[in-house]
Amino acid sequence: MTRPFLNGWTYILLVLLAVELCGCSSDGKDEPAPLPSGPTPQIIVMYAPGGLGDQGYNDAILAGVQSFKKTHHSDVEIYQYSPDSFDEAERLLTDWLSLPESDNPALFVVGSNDYESLVAEALDSDSLTKNKCLLMFESDNPKHLPVTHFRLSMYGASYLAGVTAAASIEGADKDVLVLLAHYGDETIAKAEAGFRDGFQSSGGQSEVFTECLAQDWTGYISAQAAYQRMDEWSKSYSYIFPVAGGSNQGIYRYTREHADAPLTAGMDVDQSGMSRNIVGSVTKNIDQVIYYYMETWLATGELPESSVFGLESGYTDWVLSPYHEQYRAIVDAARAEAVRKEVVDL
Repeated sequence: MTRPFLNGWTYILLVLLAVELCGCSSDGKDEPAPLPSGPTPQIIVMYAPGGLGDQGYNDAILAGVQSFKKTHHSDVEIYQYSPDSFDEAERLLTDWLSLPESDNPALFVVGSNDYESLVAEALDSDSLTKNKCLLMFESDNPKHLPVTHFRLSMYGASYLAGVTAAASIEGADKDVLVLLAHYGDETIAKAEAGFRDGFQSSGGQSEVFTECLAQDWTGYISAQAAYQRMDEWSKSYSYIFPVAGGSNQGIYRYTREHADAPLTAGMDVDQSGMSRNIVGSVTKNIDQVIYYYMETWLATGELPESSVFGLESGYTDWVLSPYHEQYRAIVDAARAEAVRKEVVDL
């Protein structure tokens, strides 16, 4: 099939990929890193659609990439994109795959499991050339694609969140809500399961309900919708466990503005500064993970093995808010069981 003529956006991308990055500077005092002796490696990072600015997971990825870029600015060219749509993401990936094989080592980082089907379709049309590697986030690679993948398990940290929630609302006459961005995402489904298990293991008497904000990835960028639903949720729930990306900001905003708002949990990064109603945060040190994968690839030419990282790895955790330190002993006592159950779940 004849490939359509490249549009202006794609042309700019290909030009960028064809030339070396210029204009990088050090902080003035440190000696610049030595230039690579061979062809300059190239990395493209593609964030989730509309994901940057979520004050959570995607911004943490950005922090890791920027840290890596600061350290290795003389060794590698890095291009970062935050597509506005899946069509734009598809063009970016297929144009990269269509580039002919070269001597330049090339890595494409797919920073969201929402792109899993897109990656499968793209690789069905264009295979990876020898100089290219592809890293896929938060996936178990069910279609056995020729890519490296990793997943951060939220089960163990969410188990500890459930244990803490049971203690924090003991005696309350309202129920508990697990709010998901959308159904069909295995990663956040594991978080729901972990929270339920932790809550029930600690004798939580309230019933745990689950709702979704949307039918697709837009559930991660619906902060206003979450805010608008909080009046209704506050009447029924004493605790909300939100696994909805940037949409969680709507919940945190409501808890700051209403004294009778339910308790809640931070997600992806320590969100305790957002509201005193945040008992603790399920943290995912994705900045450290992406740095590890990119640095290994740059040093060796190969990506580390596909992996699942849980509570025991240190890449995920349940971090209590400084306003709720009274639950420290409960969390510490439950940690070993959370690790044990997560290992079984993996």
